[in-house]
Amino acid sequence: MVRRRRLVAAGAGAAALVLGERLLGGGWGGAAQALARAVPTAGEPPSFPRTAVERVPAAGGPVVPGRAFDHVAVAPADGAGEGRMRFLGPDGPGPWHEVRPGGHGSDAGEEGGALLRAPSGATGYEVELEGQEAVETTAIDTRTGRRRRMSGEADGLVETGGVQGALPLPYVTRAGWGADEDLRRGSDGTERWAPEFHPVQVVTVHHAAMPVARDPRETVRAIYWLHTVENGWGDVGYHLLIDPDGTVYEGRATGGPLPVFQGAPLPGSARCVTGAHAVGHNSGNIGVCLLGDFTSAMPTRQARDALVRAVRTLCALSGVDPAARVDYTNPVTGTSRKVHAVAMHRDWGGTACPGDDFAARFWEVRERLASPVG
Repeated sequence: MVRRRRLVAAGAGAAALVLGERLLGGGWGGAAQALARAVPTAGEPPSFPRTAVERVPAAGGPVVPGRAFDHVAVAPADGAGEGRMRFLGPDGPGPWHEVRPGGHGSDAGEEGGALLRAPSGATGYEVELEGQEAVETTAIDTRTGRRRRMSGEADGLVETGGVQGALPLPYVTRAGWGADEDLRRGSDGTERWAPEFHPVQVVTVHHAAMPVARDPRETVRAIYWLHTVENGWGDVGYHLLIDPDGTVYEGRATGGPLPVFQGAPLPGSARCVTGAHAVGHNSGNIGVCLLGDFTSAMPTRQARDALVRAVRTLCALSGVDPAARVDYTNPVTGTSRKVHAVAMHRDWGGTACPGDDFAARFWEVRERLASPVG
């Protein structure tokens, strides 16, 4: 039976409470107790295809993978470089698309590769990167692998009780979009990148810079593979992802029942798990990614509404003023920068993310966040 995970933040400035399967007892500073009970929904636990890949070097000519693929990861040999890529199909080659590394990476400064979605019917592709004679590519198949049944709740709900400015936030859990948790672990079972937590200072908004699959969960799984395996970041670099219908997906694992946060997010002292979404500026920085490419188009109204709702709630639970400018300091490296508390990825430098069209109207997001909940 699919279960819905329910998370509650009770009282102004109070802690998040977790509803799961059993009575947990206890509390945070005596503020409240956490009751745990199942909230079932109809249906069987979901199952998803295991992601399968084929790594193929692209050396100045067409690449025709030996298996089905729906996304392609591109990794320049020296970890840098921009260029272009086009897909091949029954009617010949399609249009060229930009390949951009995108400024994602760890606080150590390690940037990752790019990801492109293959159109339906694609049989191969060509890649050209500046200064690169041989480029490593990975053809990713999120659709046709052997199916595996997931365990755990498929849906979650952050209920925010009396926390001023926060709104209930439904989301799809990692089990609900098909995260293969084995990818995060080495052969000995230990996590490749154990969760690290730091006080929340800012929220940063991204776009995925590519079209979304008909089933957005396929694109989420492709991003998961790129970030976790190809880039070696141990998990999804983002904390939350949002599709064009406004559905919110849980991103980087926290090791606990709450997404994003370590335990109860008390405003002013909330701690978020460190991701890999803004190279050199990740610790204390929550990353939210809108699925799609907003270079020359705007996100849907549903996606923008979901973004405002999610960011409003994240800010309220962590005590961040969404209308402020802050002096962000990375607690690990000491790097500092003055940015909006709700930043765009481009505010950190080195990228056009979240797309030129969206960036030109991002003031609308900040304006809505600064307005009272209506």
